[in-house]
Amino acid sequence: MDFIKLAEERFSVRKFSDRQVEQYKLDLILKAGQIAPTACNIQPPRVYVLQSQEALDKLQKCKTSHFGETLA
Repeated sequence: MDFIKLAEERFSVRKFSDRQVEQYKLDLILKAGQIAPTACNIQPPRVYVLQSQEALDKLQKCKTSHFGETLA
């Protein structure tokens, strides 16, 4: 796929389903992250795969915003 076509077809998601992502899709996403270029390895990526409601609840307590909204 060329970049212009990719850019024309992209979209943003602001509301998510509570359905779990299939493992093969998660594996593809993680692989893409592994091979993606970084800023000369100066800023190493950190990837967190949260698969339980408990983990998501813990994350919610740690962050200060969600898509630009300040959380109380």
